Amino acid sequence: MNTTSSLSDVTVQINLCAGDAAYAEQTVPLLVNAHPGAVRRLAVVDCCKPQRTRIFAPDTRLPEPNFTQRMHRVRELAVEFQRQGLFDEIVWLEPGSPLFAKLASRYVRPWMTETHDYGGCAFMAYWAALGHARTRFVLHYDADMCLHQDPGFDWAAATLSVWDDVPQAVAATPRISPPGFARTPSEDAPSVHEGRPAVRIPAGWLNDWFSTRCFLFDCQRLDSHLPLVTALRSPVWRLRQLADRGYPPGPESLLSAVLGPRGARRLNLADERAWLLHPNSKPPAYLALLPRLLASVTAGRVPAAQLGHSDINLSAWTEFLAAEI
Repeated sequence: MNTTSSLSDVTVQINLCAGDAAYAEQTVPLLVNAHPGAVRRLAVVDCCKPQRTRIFAPDTRLPEPNFTQRMHRVRELAVEFQRQGLFDEIVWLEPGSPLFAKLASRYVRPWMTETHDYGGCAFMAYWAALGHARTRFVLHYDADMCLHQDPGFDWAAATLSVWDDVPQAVAATPRISPPGFARTPSEDAPSVHEGRPAVRIPAGWLNDWFSTRCFLFDCQRLDSHLPLVTALRSPVWRLRQLADRGYPPGPESLLSAVLGPRGARRLNLADERAWLLHPNSKPPAYLALLPRLLASVTAGRVPAAQLGHSDINLSAWTEFLAAEI
């Protein structure tokens, strides 16, 4: 397979925000450099503090001056990444930007211009990731993702080599957890815990959950489903907005609720040469382990307790890495 030609219509895209300040310098180059054949490399830098919702209070969850200090660091990192040639373009999401109305009109509804969802997580950054790619495919990672990929292998290129055979798929991911947990082929799955019905096909599994941690989205196939909030459903979301209940929705929940019932699916590759890990939290103990953890993931070495689990088991990694000293 010619990886360069197969990725000629792919943009590698990373989301960055203030929360990524402590580790982005370590994680982002690994993620971007995993796909040298991609035609474009794009960063979306979310400079906006989440708005207050019923369950999220930015003043207490993101107090000053900590938020501003972290945001300053992320801005510096993004500029340095671009100077080094890691990114071709940076999209800056600044408070009050007119870009939000444009993205809302295309992907959701013109009045859905909030920058974050009801839990304080990114909302507009994901639409910006899709809207600024200028290629058919967008290969997205959140900046905290850990990726294993065997040397010489590219999971996005492997996906595109079978893409025409899976017309119901609008998005894809590598394995979402380290393989090796299944005792028999029939027990194999993307993880031991995802909890969504999955249909086995030669390339992997198809299911109806569209995670935003990592995705390869086909923008052409997605276009027929836009906007995600239909005119019929708009009054429901308006009421939720007024009542401040579950508004704005999380992007992956919205994508899954709309695309799944329409028969669109996400392809989870079965190939064991690439897989993901994600930290649910990042306490000081995790940050201290991160350089060695990333090196171990790159080499394909993981604790037995981590097999089949997509969220990092910090206690298992602490013991595992201590034993390697």
